[in-house]
Amino acid sequence: MRKIELAGEVIPDSKKAILHGPKSAPVTLVGWGSSKGAILDGMEDLKSDGIETNFLQVRYVNPFPTSFVQQALGQARRKIAIENNYSAQMAGLIREKTGIAMDNAIVKFDGRPFSQNEIYEGVKDIIKNGIKEVTVSHA
Repeated sequence: MRKIELAGEVIPDSKKAILHGPKSAPVTLVGWGSSKGAILDGMEDLKSDGIETNFLQVRYVNPFPTSFVQQALGQARRKIAIENNYSAQMAGLIREKTGIAMDNAIVKFDGRPFSQNEIYEGVKDIIKNGIKEVTVSHA
């Protein structure tokens, strides 16, 4: 346990989490792991459609970058978790560690990775139709 504590002190927050895109974007996408590429590509499509986003990429679960995540999400107007699992586990961990809840979620749990289009369509569906959680599945 001391190793984790020490790691938390010596690893800078900039390695534990990264905020991609403009800090003041009205929509913050939150993800981790393999969803990164699809999220970054989907952000480009959203931008060309007039929807400005940024992306909080969490890279470390333990030690968790609590203060960095609090700062990034504290400025966010709409927070959308994008996760390749049924229960949006990272969103739960963020709430546990920071007290900040996601506003919406896009989840996919069919064993396939997210596509750029699924990110784009999911975010658009949330914004346009006010859906709380979008479930994506490859048919």
